[in-house]
Amino acid sequence: MIKAYKISKKVPIADTELTILEALSLTVEAGESLAIVGPSGSGKSTLLGILAGLDLPSSGSVHIDGQNITAMTEDARAEMRARYVGFVFQSFHLLPGLTAQENVALPLELRSDKAAMDTAARYLQRVGLADRMTHYPRQLSGGEQQRVAVARAFACQPRILFADEPTGNLDIVTGATINDLLFQLNQEEGTTLVIVTHENSLAARCGRRLHLQCGTQFTPVEEMTVKC
Repeated sequence: MIKAYKISKKVPIADTELTILEALSLTVEAGESLAIVGPSGSGKSTLLGILAGLDLPSSGSVHIDGQNITAMTEDARAEMRARYVGFVFQSFHLLPGLTAQENVALPLELRSDKAAMDTAARYLQRVGLADRMTHYPRQLSGGEQQRVAVARAFACQPRILFADEPTGNLDIVTGATINDLLFQLNQEEGTTLVIVTHENSLAARCGRRLHLQCGTQFTPVEEMTVKC
């Protein structure tokens, strides 16, 4: 489902360059779950953004379902994301002027899906928010807002779900509930799941773990480690 080949990311700083990622290659199979772990500043979120087509590498290539997204225009990458990709971030990114149901339905409506509101209702029921559909984000707790974000991500039935510290702003109990939802829906929908996390317990639930530090190589086994 995802193939990255010799990805590097470098950014200019003053008279030099900062290397964030260098010559990193990996493959994620359809339906697989992968945790990207490592210390702060190791490039985890940068890698996630590149794999999702939100950012471009300085060199190397990323293929999603056989398509080279690094060779696409921004419009083509946006179209690819709309077809294949869902996102859950640490910040919920809900629109404050829309209800929970409207927030979940919005990406579907942008695809001209006439059943958008019905689909939104169904997924909100699946995440336990059947009685909160007409509430606005300000009327929801942090855990409820993140459940809306999870429902929105899965309502589009993405082939791949990217999650960047999805429980970072939540308490332990609420975070555990969100994690359970991610894996429950991942298994039921057969969605490929790629998670950036600092939580060892969450990483341990994934089929593989990619440990990023600051280097360029990994061993393609259950535990993949990028070393200095």
